[in-house]
Amino acid sequence: MRRRDFASPCLIIGLTGITLLGNWSLGADTLLASSSRFPEAENSHIVEGSRVTFQVTTIPSLPGLPSGTGVGEFIQGRHEIFPALEHAVGGMKAGQEKQVELSPEEWFGPYLDEKKVIISKTQLPPGTKQGDVVENARGELATGAEVGETTATVHYDRPLVGQPIVVKITILNVENP
Repeated sequence: MRRRDFASPCLIIGLTGITLLGNWSLGADTLLASSSRFPEAENSHIVEGSRVTFQVTTIPSLPGLPSGTGVGEFIQGRHEIFPALEHAVGGMKAGQEKQVELSPEEWFGPYLDEKKVIISKTQLPPGTKQGDVVENARGELATGAEVGETTATVHYDRPLVGQPIVVKITILNVENP
């Protein structure tokens, strides 16, 4: 197994972004929701079928998780983003923002003990400790759950599984059907 350095902000933000919203663009310029740029933005509220452009910022609520910002788009009611986030933005309009805490069940899911595997400590890179993310020969990521004298327990799930996350979502544009 190789150790993966997920303390690097770029990797953590990328992992969070890809998993959280799938279709957002990291590093995208912030769009401004104004009536001059989006004339229809002034009065459009998010309803079923609305095409929504948004900016989301992760708020560091976990040790080692820096804040990160991304811009994306979804259609309300098609479940293209996490259901709790989709529900939270219902009725909002361009220019409004909201802070939303997603429980583990609402984004990565709960920590599942059946995804734990006990391996020989010799299979880990030297110096691996609890919380380190490692990669096996097949490219599968695992998090060091426990590292003992001769054995280690690794958990084959996303590194942030079982953790809540707080995001600030800003509605940039709403196009209603």
